[in-house]
Amino acid sequence: MNPITIRKAESDDVAGLSELFVDFNGKESNLTAMKKQLEVISANPDYYVAVAYDGDRVIGTAMGIACYDLVGDCNSFLLIENVVVLPKYQGQGVGKLLMQALEDFGEINHCKYVILVSESKRESSLEHSPT
Repeated sequence: MNPITIRKAESDDVAGLSELFVDFNGKESNLTAMKKQLEVISANPDYYVAVAYDGDRVIGTAMGIACYDLVGDCNSFLLIENVVVLPKYQGQGVGKLLMQALEDFGEINHCKYVILVSESKRESSLEHSPT
């Protein structure tokens, strides 16, 4: 078994990301639109799309967005969404590695807290959320 690696998503990752999102929402992605959107996101320093790999296979992803706030000291916060790990790899720490990569990104961007977006009907994601 290969060690799981995490890195920032690149345009060559769209096919692997598309496979993940089919598992996530049951729909095929428009690869051309996804590649274009990923290029836009990658050029924006407030976004970070982390990708988990097992060898050369995309097995997980999560997106972090450093958001500005107007409340209190106007500290930034990190919004995390599109967290997906292939079922075969769930429960093996892949999500934790993705979250660590995004927390590191948030720290670099001086984010003071994190908001995780999850669909309420996705019970499995709530089972693994920190208490």
